[in-house]
Amino acid sequence: MLDILSFIAMALSLLGNILLVKKIIWVFPIWIVANVTWIIVNFMSTPNISQIIMFVVYTILAMISWYQWKK
Repeated sequence: MLDILSFIAMALSLLGNILLVKKIIWVFPIWIVANVTWIIVNFMSTPNISQIIMFVVYTILAMISWYQWKK
């Protein structure tokens, strides 16, 4: 299960980077889902608190950026 979640998070993260290069606004909800998935993966394995904090911050930044781009 953890391997599948890690693969999904990786695929979404890569898709998010591709969409960013193409300046497509859907990058932000995809990154939000990817970051939340990475947080879940980190909790399910040996918790890596520094990575969890990093992905929480990334999620907040994606939310703020999505809001700013929509304006």
